[in-house]
Amino acid sequence: MQLNSRFSLPPNSLGYCGKESAVEKFKGCVVEGSCKGIQEEVKKFIVLNPYLKTLSKITDLPKFSYKVIESYWLGNDLLKKAKNSDYLLLLENFKKQGVPEWLICELQEKKPKRFIPTHLFQVLHVGVGKASGSVPYNIETINNCMIRWGKVTKVIRGKVTVELNSLIKTKGHYVLTVLKETHPVLPGFILGLKVGDTVVIHWNQVIKRLTVDEIEKISFWTKAVLKTIDAG
Repeated sequence: MQLNSRFSLPPNSLGYCGKESAVEKFKGCVVEGSCKGIQEEVKKFIVLNPYLKTLSKITDLPKFSYKVIESYWLGNDLLKKAKNSDYLLLLENFKKQGVPEWLICELQEKKPKRFIPTHLFQVLHVGVGKASGSVPYNIETINNCMIRWGKVTKVIRGKVTVELNSLIKTKGHYVLTVLKETHPVLPGFILGLKVGDTVVIHWNQVIKRLTVDEIEKISFWTKAVLKTIDAG
């Protein structure tokens, strides 16, 4: 629940996903280890909950298990179990969650080359903001919503400058590039942050320091998703 709270807080605090009641619960879960009520809040997320339900069915693991949550946000070997036919299961779970019918119909016609049920797949294939109507779909919101990672080059007064793996559109494809940006660190989320650390950013908020294993996972699965999706 702490891992999920780190990634869920930024869009939730902006009013894009879930309910207002989740904000303080997510903070308390990460900073204080008090995670009561987190599962109920996640069930109200219009796209996160359907993905976790789908991954749970594919992997035969509990929806809120660490590996299932990690597979959605960062990627891991569980994703190798996903088949293209499981895409229809995701759409069924979208419908149960209340995703607009017009979008589900559009997605039924827009079958993926390969179904990789991660956050980046949601951002690029389904389209950031399309299920909730919260933000326009463009390269700026794609990068804001994408789980971006990179090395810290400067730390000063609660903000860090990071060389971030980001996306640009070129010749009909999304391609990784590096952008140097400065963003705030959520209070209490990362202790002892220093130059050289690798962190992840979601909706312009620094939320986690990555281990070597996590860097390998997000790098591998980001590239895997990009191979399967053309830029519209």
